[in-house]
Amino acid sequence: MSATASITAPPNPALTREQIEAVIASLQPVQRIMIRLLLLPYMSPSSDDVFFMARERTEPNMRAGGNIATAFGSNADIRREKISGVPKDWIVSVENRARQYQAQLRENLVRLNLLSDFFRDYLAGLQPEIAALEHLLSAECEMSPESLDDLRAQARLSPITYALKKLAARADKQEVEEEDYRRERLSLEYQAHLRRRDRFKKRLDQITVERQAALISSLSDEFLAEVWGLAVGPIRNRRVKAIQAYLSALTIALNASPDQASMTAAVNAGIGPKLAGGSKNEGVSSSPVGLGGDLWSLTVHALAAELMSSGAPKPCMHPESGTKALAAKLRGLATYELGEDDEVKIWTRTVACFNCATALRTAQQGSGLLARQADEVLAQVTTRTAMPRKEVAEAVPEKAKDVPEETGISLEERLRPWIGDDAGETGGRGSQTWW
Repeated sequence: MSATASITAPPNPALTREQIEAVIASLQPVQRIMIRLLLLPYMSPSSDDVFFMARERTEPNMRAGGNIATAFGSNADIRREKISGVPKDWIVSVENRARQYQAQLRENLVRLNLLSDFFRDYLAGLQPEIAALEHLLSAECEMSPESLDDLRAQARLSPITYALKKLAARADKQEVEEEDYRRERLSLEYQAHLRRRDRFKKRLDQITVERQAALISSLSDEFLAEVWGLAVGPIRNRRVKAIQAYLSALTIALNASPDQASMTAAVNAGIGPKLAGGSKNEGVSSSPVGLGGDLWSLTVHALAAELMSSGAPKPCMHPESGTKALAAKLRGLATYELGEDDEVKIWTRTVACFNCATALRTAQQGSGLLARQADEVLAQVTTRTAMPRKEVAEAVPEKAKDVPEETGISLEERLRPWIGDDAGETGGRGSQTWW
């Protein structure tokens, strides 16, 4: 699966990328660079922008690379390669930091988009299974609607994992009738699916909030200062002026009337991003962020509607990263087969990992669960909840007495796994008495 994802734009967007890029190109160099940095997930600074920022690296603590010519007691022999008078390592530093933050922002947006699609399809595929379980409980097990209501009410606090293990042990010892086993197994799986649906609904709501916040957020002044190599104060002033200039030029290009909402939305965009692995309080609120129809929000939507590459993902954070065990758990999670206890153990790392989100989405799309018909779902649930039966081992025919020994393994060699090499009173491999 390609590590790309798109974010749906609002209906009838009034802007296109060509219009946005034309307006940005008409701005002054400082304003043009600032707008591109604020929209860093969707566009990259040009080579001229990088050179301009490197030339302005006036803060000594922001300078990167080797030593300047006056270092080490003004040693004139120390020189660094320069491009049009600007040290090359300054240019490389600006370019690398811009790419670093762009990769983080893009990876976070693509991960959130993958999880959002995964949760929606997960809930859509779970509903037919719940309906099939309800049908089997009411039709085959003759459970009344009141009993089904009781199961729903008790699902939240029911010890499902313990009850399933106990039921499996009873079935293994043949202490339960097939009809009773089927009724209890269907009831437990029904409650497990209800709890699974509630869990993933909450996770979908949480991801929706986080995704909207990440969509309209941008690099904060501290990150912008680190990329540009300037102090935070000048960066803040430049950001506000650049936003004003961009919105004014965009208003003229669209023949629209200026509004305060666009300015407010654009300024608030600089409060900070929701970087993957960063602070949970940075750029994320506890309620969904309103995506308005102001010019800045329309700009973000128009750019975010295009396919976005995530770049090189970070390594998986799971201790068992890259193992078959983790891959099996992720497949089980995507196909409703992973138990709740195992799911809780891996979920915190899974939801924050781009590789795991990609694996979940790939397993879900490859399982074909969403394409199942109602009859197929019913048959699968019936097979899955049937009482397991022990297979009777076939009797091994006795070997004829007159048939010679096929192998030359002695009695001592056969018993060695149990008695060891040094058994017996006399000890040693050559001992003839081991009792």
